[in-house]
Order: sequence, then C-alpha cells, then structure tokens
Amino acid sequence: MHKRLINWYLSRDSIPYWYVLLADCLIVLVSGIAAYAFNHGAAYTVGNLGPLAQALCVYLLCDIIGFRVLHTYSGIIRNTSMADLLRVTAALAIGAGIIMVLRVILHTDEYLLPVRLRDLAVQTVLAATGMCGLRVIAKEFYDLYLRNYSPGGAYGLSDGSLLDMELSDLLPRNPIHVDISAISGAMAGRRIMVTGAGGSIGSELSVMLAGYRPAELLLIDQAETPLHDLLLTLRRDYPDVNFRCIVTSVCHSHRMDHVMAAHRPEIIFHAAAYKHVPMMEDNPVESVLNNIDGTCKLARLAVRHGVSKFIMISTDKAVNPTNVMGCSKRICEIFCQSISESLPGSSTRFITTRFGNVLGSNGSVIPIFRDQIRRGGPVRVTHPDVIRYFMLIPEACRLVLEAAVLGRGGEIFCFDMGQPVRIADLAQRMISLSGRRGIRIEFTGLRPGEKLYEELLTADETVLPTRHPKIKIARVRPVPFSHYGPRIEQLIATARTYDNEATLRLMREIVPEYAAPQSETACCEAAPQEENNIQHITDSTHTCFSPSF
Repeated sequence: MHKRLINWYLSRDSIPYWYVLLADCLIVLVSGIAAYAFNHGAAYTVGNLGPLAQALCVYLLCDIIGFRVLHTYSGIIRNTSMADLLRVTAALAIGAGIIMVLRVILHTDEYLLPVRLRDLAVQTVLAATGMCGLRVIAKEFYDLYLRNYSPGGAYGLSDGSLLDMELSDLLPRNPIHVDISAISGAMAGRRIMVTGAGGSIGSELSVMLAGYRPAELLLIDQAETPLHDLLLTLRRDYPDVNFRCIVTSVCHSHRMDHVMAAHRPEIIFHAAAYKHVPMMEDNPVESVLNNIDGTCKLARLAVRHGVSKFIMISTDKAVNPTNVMGCSKRICEIFCQSISESLPGSSTRFITTRFGNVLGSNGSVIPIFRDQIRRGGPVRVTHPDVIRYFMLIPEACRLVLEAAVLGRGGEIFCFDMGQPVRIADLAQRMISLSGRRGIRIEFTGLRPGEKLYEELLTADETVLPTRHPKIKIARVRPVPFSHYGPRIEQLIATARTYDNEATLRLMREIVPEYAAPQSETACCEAAPQEENNIQHITDSTHTCFSPSF
C-alpha cells in the first residue's frame, strides 16, 4: 500500500497536483505576510521579514497536515465543487489549530517570531479566499476554453473527440492498472471466444485480447454490422492475429455446438446479453430466452467441449433486482455458480464478473444527453436523486481480464466502481461543457423497474480481498444445482410459451429478492436506508488512491 502511494507521488501523473500544492503554499505564505502587515503595520513587517518568513515556513507544515487529512488534492482542479472549497477552508482551520497547540505546548514563540491568534485568523481567511479563488478561476478558464476555443464550442467537436473529453472530465480518476504479464501469459497462444463481440464491452475485450496474441480469436455476435466494423479494426491493427467472425446467436445451440467442436475454444468471455432495462420490462420473455437460455446453453457446451475458463459478464443490477434485466442476470449468475459447484471433477471453471454502468457504451446516458443538448434540450433525467456507479469501458475490460486470471471457479468478482455519480449533476456538467445557455433539465419520473440507487452487494453478501485492490470476491448464499437447475429449466420452458405473467412469477420464485418496481414515493422514502447500504458497501470494497473523485 505504502509502496503504491510512493510510486504514485513520484510518477508523472502526480505532477499537476504538485503544481497546485506549490501554488497553495505560496498563497498561504503571502497571506501570512499580508495578515501580519494588517495587524502590525507594514514598516514593522518589513523590518522583521526574515524571522517572519522563517516562522511562516515552519508553520506551513501544519497547513500541509490539514491538506493531507482532508485530501484537498484528491480531485481534479478543473472539476472543483463546493465540497472541495469547504475542504480547503477546513484544512486551513485545522492547520491554524495545530499552530496554536504548538505555541501552547512547545512554546514555539520562544524560538520563532510570535504569530498571534488574530494573525492566524486573518491569514486563514486570506489563504482560504486565495486558494478557493485559484480553483474557481481555473475551472472557469477551462470551461471558457472549451466553449470559445473549440470549433463550434465543446459540442462542435467530433463525437470521438468529444467522448474522450467528456469521459475524462465527467469521471476523473487515475487509470486502473492490472498485471499485464500475468494476463499476457494466460491469454497468449490460447484459443479464445468472445460472445457479444460487437457490443461495447465485447468489442473492447476483443481488441485488448488481440494485443496478447492469442492462437485464435473467435468473435460471436448476431449483429452483423458491429461485428464487421470490429473485424476491420482488428485486421488493420493486428494483421498477424488469427480472427474468425461468426454471425449467430448463442441461443442456437446446434450452431454453437458445431462452432465449438470446430474451433475448440479454451477460454470463453460471455458478454452477449440484452441489457436495456426499459426494453426488457416490456419483453420479459425475450430477456429469459436470450440472457438466461443463451447462458445455460453456452455453459453446458463449455463443459462438453472442455473449455478451461468461462467468464460471464454480469451487472450490479443483478443485486436485489427490481427489473427483469437485472433478475435475468442474477439467474445467470446462479446457474454459472451452481453448475460450477455441481461438477467438482470438471475442467471448466466458471467465473462471474459484476460491475455497474459503463460510460460511453451503446445506449448509455452520455450519448443520449449529448444528443438532447445538441437539439437544444431539455435534458431528460428520470429523478433528481438517481445515482449510479460508473466505470469507463477500458477500465471494466481490464478488470474482467484480471478477474479471468484470478478466478479458480465459482467466484463472483465485484469491481470497485469508485464513488456513485448523481445523474442530475452529470447532466448539468455536460450542459456546462456545451457552452449553451438556457438548456434545462426535465425530470420525467422513474421508469418501470428503475431504482434510485444501485448496489454492488446484497445485505447478506460480504467480500473477500484478492491481490488486486479493485477486485473483491462476493460471498453469496449457496446455490445447489440440484435445486436451481430444474427450476431454471422450468423457467425457460415457460418463457417459450410466451406467457409473461407465468414467466415473471417463476423468476420471482428463483430470485426471492426480485421486487416489483416501487412507486416513486416509496423509493424516495426508502432512499436514506439504501444510501446507508451503498456507503457501507463502498467502504468495504473501496481502496482509496489519490486522486479520486
């Protein structure tokens, strides 16, 4: 832990923060001189400038302690919020308090030029004003640059350039590092299959895997155009890697059986799924037939063909699900976990990865908000208090690869998603970046199956650490295959009758925590308790690194 912190402090990533710290120290020193001149007169201050500067430099260490305690440099200066300004002021107050304690206990006035309480009070006010002013000015100039010096304003940029700027500005944090050598050793020379390869996660995974030089990369998707675009990208960037694209659905078991017999994949990354919550609320049968039936068929084929590892991509919506999509993914988790435990002698290891929303994915909130802003608004947000965990697509994929290496079979890996983001704040920030005036935010009400707060663990689940600080193993309740296997088969058979009510009833029986969507009032009344759960989960799984949110 200490080694990682030291390495970060000495890295190039930390240079902007050292600049800000240097500027803050200069502000504190200048404020101290100004405060002394205000209280004792300019002539007396000039005459004692040397001893005063010495005292202020020594006492500056107390302010730095306050900065460290309150993590005033844990965020990006161009994204300064009111909370950041309050932290700066509180840190200076802590520093002044430490100085007074030193004067009383160690009698520092005997060795240094006396600095009285009124000097400290004026210095604290001036320094807080200067440091907060520096941050506000930096934020305003950054926004001004985006609005006036980018062609057509920030939202006149190309979608690709704009997306890069939006993601880094809306979700600023250090890049997530993984054990490249371990991943490369596990993937190089292997035959790897990626389902849902044309999707946001699947395509990014495919590009990353291609960089590890697998023996063959088998890309499966039923969407022809995205798969074709991915193939062109891979052939351009990795011409020496053996790719094979197959347009089919994982639900076509005979076709998938033939494909796996012909190509004998050793590792499967299963990212194929219907993911849009409102769409699946209207089509629960299709959610079962695609997400659950497809996963079950592929898992059984993996065992039949001796696949070494089967990595399923799940979601935080599977935790205490309130929507069909989340419940379907929870049932997929149960099946993969139970089949893993039911086959102790099998060579196939089933691994599940669970994380939240990915910024910039197809149909995600950023492209939707961007289009609404370009049309002049309004920007539609479901509820003012909705918060979500977010991660960048490359971050999520790197952690999936790391989990694939760590997994020994039967685990559900949870990723540290950082701090949850308030969607209304995200929308407001995008409006600000656009430079357009008069665009309002319209609250439309929670959609069917939507929660105010997403969770990474249930109340009954705890986590175990792994060697990677951002990956934890969820300890979930036992899921015997003898109990759940037949019930999941019954669910799939019922879905094939296209009886929505019977299908939903069986889903609730398999996942008792699957709750019917609450009214907006009920959600609001439950929010404080849910928020406490979120904080508890975040505290138990989050390892703090500077800088963070």
